[in-house]
Amino acid sequence: MAGEELSRAYTFGNDPKRHGEYAEASPCESASLPQNRLEPILVRYATQNGFRTRFDTKFLNFTQNEETDRVESVIEDLITGQKSMVSSKYLCGADGAGSRIVQELQLPLHNLPGGGLSINLLIEADMSHLMKTSPGLLHILIRPDKPQPYFGLLGIARFIKPWTEWVIVLIAHPTITKIEASVTEIMDRVQELIGDNSIEVKLKNMSIWKTNECYAEQYSKGRVHCLGDAVHRHPPHNGLGSNTCIQDAFNLAWKMAYVLKGRADPSLLSTYNEERQPIGRYIVGRANDTARLHLSLYKVLGLLDPDIERKQQIYAQFEEDSPEGDQRRNAFRKAIRDLEEERHGLGGEMNQWYKSAAVYRDDETDEPQIPATEHERTLHHIESTYPGYRVPHAWLSRRTKRVGPRPVMVSTRDLCGHGRFTIFTGIGGKPMWASAAAQASEETGVEIEVYGIGWGQDYEDTFFSWFDKRCVEEKGAVFIRPDRTVAWRCKTPPVDEKACGDKLMLVLTRVLGFKKRWGNEDSADSTINGHVNGWENGPGPKETSISS
Repeated sequence: MAGEELSRAYTFGNDPKRHGEYAEASPCESASLPQNRLEPILVRYATQNGFRTRFDTKFLNFTQNEETDRVESVIEDLITGQKSMVSSKYLCGADGAGSRIVQELQLPLHNLPGGGLSINLLIEADMSHLMKTSPGLLHILIRPDKPQPYFGLLGIARFIKPWTEWVIVLIAHPTITKIEASVTEIMDRVQELIGDNSIEVKLKNMSIWKTNECYAEQYSKGRVHCLGDAVHRHPPHNGLGSNTCIQDAFNLAWKMAYVLKGRADPSLLSTYNEERQPIGRYIVGRANDTARLHLSLYKVLGLLDPDIERKQQIYAQFEEDSPEGDQRRNAFRKAIRDLEEERHGLGGEMNQWYKSAAVYRDDETDEPQIPATEHERTLHHIESTYPGYRVPHAWLSRRTKRVGPRPVMVSTRDLCGHGRFTIFTGIGGKPMWASAAAQASEETGVEIEVYGIGWGQDYEDTFFSWFDKRCVEEKGAVFIRPDRTVAWRCKTPPVDEKACGDKLMLVLTRVLGFKKRWGNEDSADSTINGHVNGWENGPGPKETSISS
């Protein structure tokens, strides 16, 4: 931390060459929020909204009772030792990489050999004076002038609280299978990598972890749905861990809520696996590919060579006016640039494309736009209103005719979500789509909000961004699920209000998993004859009691 600097690189949208792309993709900036700071926020919100957190409780086992259509889980109070049974309609297995629920459910796992051991050290160390000219999210630390212990070839420093709390990750040699070093030896190595003995280092926590390359080939079985690290296990490269876990929950939560409230068929829950499993598979591969790129960098730096004299020769080559020096510098630059997919993998973070029964693609005549290579998929976010894509971000202004400061701008993403479906339309489209939405809501109990976007509408598109991204005509519509995924788009408006209402009912029926209305199978044809007045085995504006 206090030594020479070999390379410096921008990350997560801070590169001037990429900043505009990040700003175009989302209304939010990237944030560094480690789990030990995020979890208290989530726990506080949950407990303030009626949920009890049970950190003193251990899950033991579960049984799916086919007679009662419930899941019976046995839990143990770790303070009293008392065991009890919880009966629920569904069970969500978000119990981490060693998931007992995944084991009991016997979900098939695609598990490749592990990629080595690492040591995480949560420390307090005031390095503010070093960060005045070298602020950074991650610092890769090497000591080519010192013997390298196999338990810690190098260190990666990641700030937790700027600049006094850190996680130092010691990367072990890929050949070792067990960490046998003492805490004193490990902390001596940390102090060595910091490089300033005047800095007091206090150890707060230490853990040893193994790099995983594992994903579940199936996320759900019966009434049990698994999510998070339980079904995709990978190293922290690219910063995809918590993001992917939260996406799993966001996808599953609205579907489960709609099913429990009687507003969707239970078959809707099967689309959770269809939509999220391919994402988990991709994320596991992406993170491990990045880990392998890091290994290539370590080789260029000579970190895997046990001979300290050889390491020093390699390090000296960076300054040599020689063919060997040129070769070493070029190899190093290439290794750093190859890691661009980690530093600016915007596509890897945001390109979630869903193809399932919960998106309506029957009206689409072309396949969606997909990047030609994995490299492009990882680097760049593809924006589209094609069904199954995340609704594009565009800044909008709330319409106002009053004199004075204008209202704060909002994103299209801020308007949708919130547990309901949303329709975006343009000039002349709102009366027709609002009528169709009101009819559908009355008959199904499903809330649908309709917004007109354009001059003189509910929201005005003053940047013309939504106009460029919507891919539908002025009176057309983009129909968005509660998780901000495009469920369907109507490029050309229906011929009249009745056809508009019928079409919306058809799409809503299909997205929510219902196959029949008034005893008739829905066809893929976009035209429905007759006014829809009710549902067979479908939802309605009724309340459903939920017990657990």
